[in-house]
Amino acid sequence: MPQDEDKTRPRLRWPGGVTADRPLSELVLEHLRDGVAVLDMRGRVRWMNRALEGMIGYSCAEIRDHHPAEFILPPDQRPSSEDLARFRYRPDGGLFDRFRVSEHIRADGSRFWNQQSHALIDLGAAGAGDDPDTPQQLVVIGCRDITAQVETEAALHRAKDELEHAAFHDDLTGLANRKRLTAYMRSDPVLRFIREGQIGVLQIDLDKFKEINDTLGHAAGDATLRHVAAGLTRNAGPDDLVCRTGGDEFLLICARVSSQDALMTRAELVLRDIAVPLDWEEQTIHVGISIGASMPVSDTVSGEALIQQADQALYSAKNGGRGQVVFYSEYLGRRYRAQQKIARELRVAVEENQFKVYLQPQLRLESDTISGCEALIRWNHPERGTLLPGVFLEEARRSQLLADVDYISMNLALDALQTLDRAGHHNLTMSINVSSPVLADENYPGLLDWALQSRDLAPERICVEILETTILDGGELDVVTAVDRLRRLGVHVALDDFGTGYAGLAHMSAFEIDGIKLDFSMIRRLESDPRNRVITRSLIRLCGLLGMDVVAEGVETQGQLDILRRADCPCIQGFGLARPMPVADMLAWLDEMLPLPSPLFFTDRGPRAHPLALPDISNG
Repeated sequence: MPQDEDKTRPRLRWPGGVTADRPLSELVLEHLRDGVAVLDMRGRVRWMNRALEGMIGYSCAEIRDHHPAEFILPPDQRPSSEDLARFRYRPDGGLFDRFRVSEHIRADGSRFWNQQSHALIDLGAAGAGDDPDTPQQLVVIGCRDITAQVETEAALHRAKDELEHAAFHDDLTGLANRKRLTAYMRSDPVLRFIREGQIGVLQIDLDKFKEINDTLGHAAGDATLRHVAAGLTRNAGPDDLVCRTGGDEFLLICARVSSQDALMTRAELVLRDIAVPLDWEEQTIHVGISIGASMPVSDTVSGEALIQQADQALYSAKNGGRGQVVFYSEYLGRRYRAQQKIARELRVAVEENQFKVYLQPQLRLESDTISGCEALIRWNHPERGTLLPGVFLEEARRSQLLADVDYISMNLALDALQTLDRAGHHNLTMSINVSSPVLADENYPGLLDWALQSRDLAPERICVEILETTILDGGELDVVTAVDRLRRLGVHVALDDFGTGYAGLAHMSAFEIDGIKLDFSMIRRLESDPRNRVITRSLIRLCGLLGMDVVAEGVETQGQLDILRRADCPCIQGFGLARPMPVADMLAWLDEMLPLPSPLFFTDRGPRAHPLALPDISNG
């Protein structure tokens, strides 16, 4: 814009009256680091300083009387000759009030970012004359190469984008993470879908994923997770969200799904897609998943509640055999809430030691003497009374309280053995059950040794019973090492529930164990199943050849007792002899029943008329 000249502003002159061929102002412009160009109102170059010549790679003589756009704009952005001929600067335009940043091209073809400022010079009378080519106004353009600044800012933006992506996405699969899930479920569109009942949640968990990691390695596990992520993404709609929420846990939030049938159809598609075998480094990996599904049942349900419901349905799917889809129902919800209640109460029970042991005697058939007991944990619930292990042990496992319960049981069992000792029963042994979390604890043998020494009990009087399922499902548990540590301590180790359908004989040869306990499922078929009798006799004979002890549990009838005697079974326990009982009742039972008659015969109420009114509870 034209401005009146400030008469009071000092002019730039050579100091001390020095004279020179060139004005000082021109010399200053030549030495500026920023480029300066002077253009007429038609946009033609009249003059450039050296800095601008170096910036664009053209000399002033080369582009004088030309529009700069002919040279410095990228070829695909250059205006036509007709547009250039019509071009005029508008003094009242907004160009002179702001900076402008453009991508320009140098003479050598390299590109740079140019920050420009425009100023209008009104020549006034100095430009007046009869010559029409004499300009009345000129445009001064200041140019600065800001390529480094732009690239730095672009790098910062990229870094910011990458950080934001990392904050909301899983590194391995690229899927959304829990933080992104939370933002998605709270977004207005999703809240509207929930209110309208047009959203479904699929909670996905890999079946036996740990086996892939253990057998093929973690690289194969990572490939499997990416395989699942790709399958879920292929089956996701534009408004859906695929999320990895944990190690092998995924979520597919399906927007615009209007019915349970539609959601279950989507889930079946996911099942089939992911079931396609994965080829990985000349290996074929068969990937299985289980899915829990849920949808809103009212317009007040929250997204978090939907995810919880899908998780409860997933738990049911895995318990029901895996590889299936289960839709959430109110029954599942009630069962889940009951489990949560047990879990809360179980934590209190561990803190307050609301447990006790019941003892079930074991009989040596060769001498008809009571040789020991098995300690069986009971929960003395403050409201529900005495609870059997089947009510709470699985929940203890899920809540990671199983080791705490086992250690409590161990100490209670050793206390009971010490009580039997003080009552004069010095030769009895004690069998205690141990789960995989305790067996995997390197400190367990030391803690057991200390507990024995503090009670002045010999280690050889203790038999640690290990379930075959502990061996099969022990995960990282090195069973051979764990058994070896216990046997070096001096305690005996037996394989519990032998004959329940697992690879028992293989385990007998793989581990240095001292004995087996024949499961009651085998014992109860002795009288009715000839093949079962042959198998039982063979197992007893095999254990005798290997120097291993055998205890038959669940013996209830005289017929079972007779068969086991003829098979030379060393030891029995079961309801035919006595039900599990509290320690005080065990002491009374021993005082009343010993010495036992030889040979021993069962009656309807035990080896003799039963002296005690014991609680009617099941074996174990």
